[in-house]
Amino acid sequence: GESEDRINILLLGMGGKNHEGGYLTDTIMLLSLEPSTKKAALVSIPRDLSVPVEDMGWRKINNINAFAEVAEPGSGGVAVSQALSDVLQVPIHYFLRADFQGFINIIDRLGGIEIYVENTLEDYSYPVMGREDAYPYESRFEHLRIEQGLNKMDGALALKYARSRHAAGNEGSDFARARRQQKIMEAAKDKVMSLSTLLNPKLVADIVGEFQDHISTNLKIWEMLKLWEIFKDA
Repeated sequence: GESEDRINILLLGMGGKNHEGGYLTDTIMLLSLEPSTKKAALVSIPRDLSVPVEDMGWRKINNINAFAEVAEPGSGGVAVSQALSDVLQVPIHYFLRADFQGFINIIDRLGGIEIYVENTLEDYSYPVMGREDAYPYESRFEHLRIEQGLNKMDGALALKYARSRHAAGNEGSDFARARRQQKIMEAAKDKVMSLSTLLNPKLVADIVGEFQDHISTNLKIWEMLKLWEIFKDA
């Protein structure tokens, strides 16, 4: 997309191994980059959006990755990219898909992130990872409360802040959830681009190592380096 001055990258978050519905995409975002201005736009896609799927009729977009992985392991990212491209009528050149553990690990390796919480988030039924089938039923959930103000978050708390779906008040809406996820992406980007990260070869190597077990993408190494060169000062 560089020749058209528009590079579109689909960002997907899923539960991953040992997680109920591990291939359902819990988070779907489209990152659109404009090389000439070094500007970026981030659009959140509702995971319950219904889209047409070839030979399957209309399906929720968060199911497509799972359907594709069952049919052909490793094909989910491309399948979601194609379905969303058809709906939005824009090319989607790349995808990057991470599971929950990969997300947690990277945030922790960065030393956590700082997020300004606009409204106190209180969710009385946040699902506890690993207890999806536990009994009694009530033990599958926890009370999540994150106070308004500047919060230092490790990977586990950042994931909870991003995933919460049943918070009281306005924070329980899909729009609020999308805003929270975008704030986390912005904070993580700032931390990755900081000199303390870039001048730490071991940290960079550790982050790259997460790609082996928890992250998949169709971006080639030279393409990542090219993107870095274009947008490192953005």
